[in-house]
Amino acid sequence: MWQLTAAMACRQLGLFVATFRGMTSSAAVIVLVIYGLGLAAVGLWASRSVRLAADFYVAGRRLGPGLLAATVLAANIGSGTTVGVAGLAYDIGVAAWWWTGSAIVGTVVLALTLGPRMWRVARDLDCYTVGDYLERRYGVGLRTSVMALLWIGSVLILMAQIVAIGNVVLAFSGVGLGYGIVLGGAVVLVYYAAGGLWSSAIVNVVQLAVKFVAFPLALLAAARILGGFAAVRAATEAAGTADAYFSPWSVGWLGIAGYIGVLGTSFVISPGILQKAFGARDEPTVRRGLLLSAAGLAAFAFIPVALGMLARSHWPEPLYAGEPNWVLPQLLVQVLPPAVGILTLAAVVSAELSSADAVLFMLSTSMSRDFYQRFWNRGVDDRGLLRAGRVSALVGLLVSVALALAFPSILGGLAIFYSLLVVALAVPLVAGLYSPRSGNRAALASLAASLTVTLAGLLWTAAPPGPGNLWPSVLGIAAGAIACAVVTVAAPAVLVAGPGDRG
Repeated sequence: MWQLTAAMACRQLGLFVATFRGMTSSAAVIVLVIYGLGLAAVGLWASRSVRLAADFYVAGRRLGPGLLAATVLAANIGSGTTVGVAGLAYDIGVAAWWWTGSAIVGTVVLALTLGPRMWRVARDLDCYTVGDYLERRYGVGLRTSVMALLWIGSVLILMAQIVAIGNVVLAFSGVGLGYGIVLGGAVVLVYYAAGGLWSSAIVNVVQLAVKFVAFPLALLAAARILGGFAAVRAATEAAGTADAYFSPWSVGWLGIAGYIGVLGTSFVISPGILQKAFGARDEPTVRRGLLLSAAGLAAFAFIPVALGMLARSHWPEPLYAGEPNWVLPQLLVQVLPPAVGILTLAAVVSAELSSADAVLFMLSTSMSRDFYQRFWNRGVDDRGLLRAGRVSALVGLLVSVALALAFPSILGGLAIFYSLLVVALAVPLVAGLYSPRSGNRAALASLAASLTVTLAGLLWTAAPPGPGNLWPSVLGIAAGAIACAVVTVAAPAVLVAGPGDRG
């Protein structure tokens, strides 16, 4: 899932620093600068049609299937599904596909179940954020608790994403990491704050096009240079691992279930994806746009896997022990022609920027709607709410950039906050839509049980959430579902009919 893996981006892309020094750095700098300015210009151009708060928060509910698919898919093809999956495939082979495969499954489930239902509720109750829905369905207590997790997690994940962008700039230009952090943050701020969801959706189309051009070219070039999968099979046969390496089932059925159960679930109930779906122009568009996004992800999914596997034939032994995320950076530098490597680097930057703007979208809309309007200025007019969204984007980004400048090497534990948010939201969202009897007490009980069990599991395993440590989240969601069911049966719900009005 893109939010979880964004926290690993610093380590992944920091490896570019040591390896890209020998490339034609001047050409790379020119490409990246022009590309960043171009994205900012596209965002500013798109923002001309943003006049109301609804345009900023939910794109005026005018996204068609294509734009909805593009903005969801651009965010989902991030560092995890590119650099991370390539490194995982280098280690375990074809079975690395399940990382992205779980996202495909989750997106299809969202398209056929929660997505259209949540859009209908958001339209009927004028919800801009998931927090709006939680209060209208359960009450202000649950909204506040969940949104506190979202703010902490989003700031830290955005910090990690910005550091990753800064490392790319450092690698190619030689300027200080701080300058790269500031420049990367500025690009995201300009095109997102200018027009919110609408301008970021337009920019995401450009970013997506770059990804779908560069990564296939990189795969074709790598296959031609390295001898294709025949060379991979020869290398793995020599090591006696060919059968497992080419088997999609090598992670075992429990491993596959863990991927789909946790990573897939994160795509079903991610606040960022749900709020993007709120911007669809009608209910059928939600279904079509999300299914189109899943199809695009399916078309892309095997490319990073194949790149990681091809690298195995070139480097039978890892260059960096215990750090598989060196694979894609080294492949771009040492194997691919410079022009293809630079183009693919632009695609990696696209992956980082689109993930960053998706996180900033969640953070700014929650700060302005869930805090500013709900607790600080309930009578704010439309113009004021639009201004609050832009100010919240600026504040959120400034805090993340400040943390990135102060602590650029902090990585451990950043992913845990978003993982906890996913676990906390899973049961209340599903129960709210499909179990009319579940009320505020049941939702709060599920929240407490989910977080307690998940944290206990993470402490027991002494490892952060990730591909090898999914079961604390599985157990946390299960505990939350049990707690919700028990309280629902024992205490009938008191539902929230409208904003703060109990019925």
